[in-house]
Amino acid sequence: MNKKLTSLMLASALGCSALQAQETIVTTEVGFASEYVFRGVKEAGPTIMPSVEIQSAGGAAGDLYLGGWASTPARQGEGLNNGENEVNVYAGFDAELQHGLFLDLGTVYYHFPRPGSREDTVEPYLGLRYEQIADSAFTAGTYLYYDIDKSFTVEALLEYSVPFEGGIPASLDLGGFAGYVDEDRLAEEDLLYYGLYAKVPYRLNDVTTFTAGVRYEGRRDWEVDGLEEDRDFLFWTAAFTMSF
Repeated sequence: MNKKLTSLMLASALGCSALQAQETIVTTEVGFASEYVFRGVKEAGPTIMPSVEIQSAGGAAGDLYLGGWASTPARQGEGLNNGENEVNVYAGFDAELQHGLFLDLGTVYYHFPRPGSREDTVEPYLGLRYEQIADSAFTAGTYLYYDIDKSFTVEALLEYSVPFEGGIPASLDLGGFAGYVDEDRLAEEDLLYYGLYAKVPYRLNDVTTFTAGVRYEGRRDWEVDGLEEDRDFLFWTAAFTMSF
C-alpha cells in the first residue's frame, strides 16, 4: 500500500510542477445530494459534497489535472456503513487525440477517515470520450476502472446538451450511463448498474454556476445461480461551482 500511495503522490507532484509552467484553471464546488449513490450502491442519505480541482490549459501534449472530493453525510446512521465520511484524491492526464476525441488517464485514492470502516484503496482508470459528436451536442465515453484491492469496472456514458434560447445563460443536460462491476475477487457476485439524469446549469456570472438536477440510478446483482437482487434510487442534486 505504501508504494501505491507513493506513486500517486509522485503523480500529483509532477502535475503541480507542470501546472506551474502553464496557465491553470481552478474549479471549486459545493454540492448536495438527497442521496449518495455510487455505482448503484447507496452509500448515505442526504450528503454534502465539496470538491476542488486544478487543471492545466493549453499544454501541447494535453492537460494535467489534480483534485480532491469529499462526502459528509448530513446525518449519521443512514445507508451503507452508517453513511461514513469519504475523501477522494485524484490526478490524471487528459489529451485530445484528434478533433473531439480525448484520452483520459488517471488514478483515484479512496480514503475513509473513520477508524474501523472500509480500508483505503487506489483505482487507476483509462477513458475515451468523444465530445460534440459530428459537431452535434452529444458527448459519449467509455471508461475502465481497476480497483487494485477489489474489482474491475467498465462504464459507458452518453450526454446531450440543449442550450436555452432567448439569451438565458443555461442549458438542459440529459444523460445516461451503464456499468458492469466484476467483484469475483471478493465474492461470487457481479453488479450491473445504470442511471439517467437531467440537470440545468445556470451561469450566475463569469465565474459562478448553479446546477440543479434529478437523477435515477439502479443496479442488478448476480450470483452464480442467476439474478439475485434489484435496487432503484431516485434523488435530486444541487451545486454551486466557481471556476477562475
